[in-house]
Amino acid sequence: MAPFVIMAVLVSGCGGKPAGTAAPSETPTGTPAPQETVGISATTAPSVAGSSKSPTAKASTQRPGRKIKVMVLGDSISAGAQDEVMNGYRLDLLKKLPAYAIDYVGSYKRGDSRLADKDMQAEGGACIHATPCNSTSMYEETAGWITAAQPEVVILQGGGNDYCCGRNDQPDSVVIQAMTDWINLIFKTKPGVYIVVIGMTDYHYGYKDWIPKYVKSQAAAGKRIAFVSYDGVSTYDTVHPNIAGYQQLAGRIALVVKPIFDKLLA
Repeated sequence: MAPFVIMAVLVSGCGGKPAGTAAPSETPTGTPAPQETVGISATTAPSVAGSSKSPTAKASTQRPGRKIKVMVLGDSISAGAQDEVMNGYRLDLLKKLPAYAIDYVGSYKRGDSRLADKDMQAEGGACIHATPCNSTSMYEETAGWITAAQPEVVILQGGGNDYCCGRNDQPDSVVIQAMTDWINLIFKTKPGVYIVVIGMTDYHYGYKDWIPKYVKSQAAAGKRIAFVSYDGVSTYDTVHPNIAGYQQLAGRIALVVKPIFDKLLA
Protein backbone atom coordinates (compact mmCIF):
# COMPACT_ATOMS: atom_id res chain seq x y z
CA MET A 1 0.00 0.00 0.00
CA ALA A 2 1.31 3.47 -0.88
CA PRO A 3 2.27 5.65 2.13
CA PHE A 4 -0.34 8.10 3.35
CA VAL A 5 0.24 11.59 2.02
CA ILE A 6 -1.13 14.87 3.26
CA MET A 7 -0.91 18.50 2.34
CA ALA A 8 -3.04 21.58 2.84
CA VAL A 9 -3.13 24.60 0.56
CA LEU A 10 -5.05 27.90 0.85
CA VAL A 11 -5.30 30.87 -1.48
CA SER A 12 -6.09 34.50 -0.65
CA GLY A 13 -6.02 38.03 -1.90
CA CYS A 14 -3.42 40.76 -1.85
CA GLY A 15 -2.49 42.13 1.55
CA GLY A 16 0.20 43.07 4.01
CA LYS A 17 2.17 41.31 6.75
CA PRO A 18 0.60 38.81 9.14
CA ALA A 19 -0.68 41.48 11.52
CA GLY A 20 -2.47 43.41 8.79
CA THR A 21 -5.68 42.90 6.89
CA ALA A 22 -5.32 41.51 3.39
CA ALA A 23 -7.57 42.78 0.64
CA PRO A 24 -9.24 40.36 -1.76
CA SER A 25 -7.16 39.63 -4.84
CA GLU A 26 -9.93 38.62 -7.19
CA THR A 27 -13.41 39.48 -8.37
CA PRO A 28 -16.34 37.51 -6.87
CA THR A 29 -17.84 34.90 -9.14
CA GLY A 30 -19.98 31.81 -9.07
CA THR A 31 -21.64 29.76 -6.36
CA PRO A 32 -19.45 27.55 -4.19
CA ALA A 33 -19.42 23.89 -5.22
CA PRO A 34 -19.70 20.94 -2.83
CA GLN A 35 -16.69 19.87 -0.79
CA GLU A 36 -14.22 17.56 -2.47
CA THR A 37 -11.24 15.86 -0.85
CA VAL A 38 -8.42 13.59 -1.88
CA GLY A 39 -7.16 11.02 0.57
CA ILE A 40 -8.92 11.96 3.81
CA SER A 41 -10.89 15.09 4.51
CA ALA A 42 -12.81 16.98 7.13
CA THR A 43 -15.13 20.30 8.28
CA THR A 44 -14.53 23.95 11.26
CA ALA A 45 -12.00 28.28 13.29
CA PRO A 46 -12.01 32.17 14.72
CA SER A 47 -9.17 35.03 15.60
CA VAL A 48 -6.94 39.00 17.07
CA ALA A 49 -3.49 40.50 17.78
CA GLY A 50 -0.39 41.62 16.06
CA SER A 51 2.38 39.66 14.45
CA SER A 52 6.09 39.32 14.83
CA LYS A 53 8.76 37.60 12.79
CA SER A 54 11.00 36.84 15.76
CA PRO A 55 10.41 33.38 17.26
CA THR A 56 10.01 33.70 21.04
CA ALA A 57 8.93 31.45 23.88
CA LYS A 58 5.28 30.53 23.73
CA ALA A 59 2.69 29.22 26.13
CA SER A 60 1.81 25.54 26.02
CA THR A 61 -1.51 24.45 24.55
CA GLN A 62 -1.79 22.16 27.61
CA ARG A 63 -2.76 19.16 25.50
CA PRO A 64 -1.58 15.67 26.42
CA GLY A 65 0.98 13.49 24.67
CA ARG A 66 3.97 14.08 22.37
CA LYS A 67 3.81 17.39 20.56
CA ILE A 68 3.28 17.24 16.80
CA LYS A 69 4.90 20.11 14.92
CA VAL A 70 2.49 21.68 12.42
CA MET A 71 3.32 24.57 10.09
CA VAL A 72 0.48 26.73 8.71
CA LEU A 73 1.96 28.06 5.46
CA GLY A 74 0.20 30.39 3.04
CA ASP A 75 -1.32 33.81 2.47
CA SER A 76 -4.18 35.76 4.07
CA ILE A 77 -6.56 32.81 3.85
CA SER A 78 -4.25 30.95 6.22
CA ALA A 79 -3.37 34.01 8.31
CA GLY A 80 -6.88 35.45 8.75
CA ALA A 81 -7.65 38.66 6.87
CA GLN A 82 -9.80 40.41 9.47
CA ASP A 83 -9.05 41.20 13.14
CA GLU A 84 -11.92 39.02 14.32
CA VAL A 85 -10.41 36.01 12.53
CA MET A 86 -6.76 36.52 13.48
CA ASN A 87 -6.54 32.91 14.65
CA GLY A 88 -7.46 31.66 11.17
CA TYR A 89 -8.42 27.98 11.52
CA ARG A 90 -5.72 27.24 14.13
CA LEU A 91 -7.79 27.66 17.32
CA ASP A 92 -10.74 25.69 15.96
CA LEU A 93 -8.40 22.94 14.80
CA LEU A 94 -7.12 22.60 18.38
CA LYS A 95 -10.72 22.38 19.58
CA LYS A 96 -11.51 19.72 16.98
CA LEU A 97 -8.51 17.60 17.99
CA PRO A 98 -8.24 17.92 21.80
CA ALA A 99 -6.54 14.52 22.17
CA TYR A 100 -3.44 15.71 20.28
CA ALA A 101 -0.67 18.06 21.42
CA ILE A 102 -0.32 20.32 18.38
CA ASP A 103 2.73 22.58 18.35
CA TYR A 104 2.31 25.28 15.70
CA VAL A 105 5.67 26.34 14.26
CA GLY A 106 6.90 29.22 12.10
CA SER A 107 8.69 32.56 12.41
CA TYR A 108 5.52 34.71 12.36
CA LYS A 109 3.09 35.19 15.24
CA ARG A 110 -0.57 36.10 14.89
CA GLY A 111 -3.61 35.50 17.07
CA ASP A 112 -5.71 36.74 19.96
CA SER A 113 -5.68 35.89 23.68
CA ARG A 114 -7.62 32.67 23.09
CA LEU A 115 -4.74 31.18 21.11
CA ALA A 116 -1.71 30.50 23.32
CA ASP A 117 0.44 29.18 20.47
CA LYS A 118 0.47 31.91 17.83
CA ASP A 119 3.29 30.59 15.64
CA MET A 120 2.64 30.28 11.92
CA GLN A 121 4.18 30.96 8.51
CA ALA A 122 1.29 32.71 6.76
CA GLU A 123 1.17 36.29 5.52
CA GLY A 124 -1.42 38.46 3.82
CA GLY A 125 -0.60 39.12 0.18
CA ALA A 126 2.04 36.37 -0.05
CA CYS A 127 2.68 34.77 -3.44
CA ILE A 128 4.08 31.35 -4.20
CA HIS A 129 6.68 32.49 -6.70
CA ALA A 130 5.52 35.71 -8.39
CA THR A 131 7.97 38.59 -8.74
CA PRO A 132 7.12 41.29 -8.02
CA CYS A 133 4.71 40.30 -5.27
CA ASN A 134 2.63 42.52 -2.99
CA SER A 135 4.24 40.73 -0.08
CA THR A 136 6.63 37.78 0.41
CA SER A 137 7.38 35.40 -2.44
CA MET A 138 7.20 32.22 -0.37
CA TYR A 139 9.15 29.85 -2.61
CA GLU A 140 12.41 31.68 -2.01
CA GLU A 141 11.95 31.51 1.79
CA THR A 142 10.39 28.08 2.21
CA ALA A 143 13.52 25.92 2.49
CA GLY A 144 14.82 28.16 5.27
CA TRP A 145 11.49 28.12 7.09
CA ILE A 146 11.21 24.33 6.91
CA THR A 147 14.83 23.80 7.97
CA ALA A 148 14.46 26.13 10.95
CA ALA A 149 11.09 24.88 12.21
CA GLN A 150 11.27 21.19 11.22
CA PRO A 151 7.49 20.67 10.89
CA GLU A 152 6.10 17.16 10.70
CA VAL A 153 2.96 18.36 8.92
CA VAL A 154 2.67 21.37 6.58
CA ILE A 155 -0.83 22.72 5.94
CA LEU A 156 -0.31 24.73 2.81
CA GLN A 157 -2.19 27.00 0.43
CA GLY A 158 -1.37 29.65 -2.10
CA GLY A 159 -1.49 30.86 -5.69
CA GLY A 160 -4.25 33.45 -5.64
CA ASN A 161 -1.84 36.34 -5.18
CA ASP A 162 0.35 35.08 -8.02
CA TYR A 163 -2.49 36.22 -10.30
CA CYS A 164 -3.24 39.56 -8.68
CA CYS A 165 -1.72 43.03 -8.43
CA GLY A 166 -1.33 43.74 -12.14
CA ARG A 167 -0.78 40.11 -13.14
CA ASN A 168 -4.36 39.01 -13.77
CA ASP A 169 -3.42 37.97 -17.28
CA GLN A 170 -1.00 35.41 -15.81
CA PRO A 171 -1.65 32.05 -17.50
CA ASP A 172 -2.71 29.14 -15.27
CA SER A 173 0.33 27.19 -16.43
CA VAL A 174 2.69 29.62 -14.65
CA VAL A 175 0.91 29.30 -11.29
CA ILE A 176 0.54 25.53 -11.71
CA GLN A 177 4.28 25.28 -12.22
CA ALA A 178 4.90 27.47 -9.18
CA MET A 179 2.76 25.22 -6.98
CA THR A 180 4.40 22.08 -8.37
CA ASP A 181 7.87 23.47 -7.68
CA TRP A 182 6.81 24.60 -4.18
CA ILE A 183 5.51 21.18 -3.18
CA ASN A 184 8.61 19.49 -4.57
CA LEU A 185 10.83 21.93 -2.66
CA ILE A 186 9.12 21.08 0.64
CA PHE A 187 9.53 17.35 0.08
CA LYS A 188 13.16 17.84 -0.94
CA THR A 189 13.88 19.98 2.14
CA LYS A 190 12.20 17.53 4.55
CA PRO A 191 11.52 14.19 2.82
CA GLY A 192 9.49 12.72 5.69
CA VAL A 193 7.04 15.61 5.99
CA TYR A 194 3.29 15.27 5.41
CA ILE A 195 1.72 17.97 3.24
CA VAL A 196 -1.95 18.94 3.40
CA VAL A 197 -3.10 21.10 0.48
CA ILE A 198 -6.13 23.38 0.78
CA GLY A 199 -7.82 24.15 -2.52
CA MET A 200 -8.49 27.31 -4.45
CA THR A 201 -11.37 29.79 -4.34
CA ASP A 202 -13.81 30.02 -7.27
CA TYR A 203 -11.42 31.95 -9.51
CA HIS A 204 -8.93 30.86 -12.14
CA TYR A 205 -10.70 27.57 -12.69
CA GLY A 206 -7.86 25.95 -14.62
CA TYR A 207 -5.65 26.21 -11.54
CA LYS A 208 -8.46 25.42 -9.09
CA ASP A 209 -9.42 22.23 -10.95
CA TRP A 210 -5.81 21.14 -11.34
CA ILE A 211 -4.94 21.15 -7.61
CA PRO A 212 -6.98 18.12 -6.42
CA LYS A 213 -6.05 16.12 -9.52
CA TYR A 214 -2.37 16.79 -8.95
CA VAL A 215 -2.56 15.93 -5.25
CA LYS A 216 -4.40 12.71 -6.06
CA SER A 217 -1.77 11.70 -8.62
CA GLN A 218 1.06 12.43 -6.19
CA ALA A 219 -0.64 10.46 -3.43
CA ALA A 220 -1.12 7.53 -5.80
CA ALA A 221 2.60 7.70 -6.54
CA GLY A 222 3.36 7.27 -2.84
CA LYS A 223 3.87 10.87 -1.75
CA ARG A 224 2.67 11.96 1.68
CA ILE A 225 0.15 14.46 0.41
CA ALA A 226 -3.61 15.04 0.74
CA PHE A 227 -6.19 17.60 -0.37
CA VAL A 228 -8.80 19.64 1.52
CA SER A 229 -11.48 21.36 -0.54
CA TYR A 230 -12.19 25.07 -0.16
CA ASP A 231 -15.54 24.76 -1.93
CA GLY A 232 -18.51 26.16 -0.04
CA VAL A 233 -16.46 27.79 2.74
CA SER A 234 -18.29 30.82 4.17
CA THR A 235 -16.45 34.09 3.38
CA TYR A 236 -16.59 37.86 3.82
CA ASP A 237 -15.93 38.56 0.17
CA THR A 238 -15.97 35.25 -1.77
CA VAL A 239 -12.25 34.85 -0.97
CA HIS A 240 -11.44 35.23 2.75
CA PRO A 241 -13.16 33.02 5.37
CA ASN A 242 -15.31 34.59 8.04
CA ILE A 243 -15.71 33.05 11.52
CA ALA A 244 -18.06 30.34 10.25
CA GLY A 245 -15.77 29.69 7.29
CA TYR A 246 -12.75 29.02 9.48
CA GLN A 247 -14.85 26.66 11.58
CA GLN A 248 -15.80 24.78 8.42
CA LEU A 249 -12.21 24.68 7.23
CA ALA A 250 -10.88 23.47 10.59
CA GLY A 251 -13.38 20.63 10.54
CA ARG A 252 -12.26 19.52 7.09
CA ILE A 253 -8.60 19.75 8.01
CA ALA A 254 -9.17 17.81 11.24
CA LEU A 255 -10.55 14.82 9.32
CA VAL A 256 -7.45 14.80 7.12
CA VAL A 257 -4.75 15.30 9.73
CA LYS A 258 -6.12 12.96 12.42
CA PRO A 259 -4.91 9.77 10.68
CA ILE A 260 -1.59 11.49 9.98
CA PHE A 261 -1.19 12.36 13.65
CA ASP A 262 -1.99 8.75 14.56
CA LYS A 263 0.75 7.55 12.21
CA LEU A 264 3.23 9.99 13.69
CA LEU A 265 2.40 8.85 17.22
CA ALA A 266 2.40 5.12 16.43
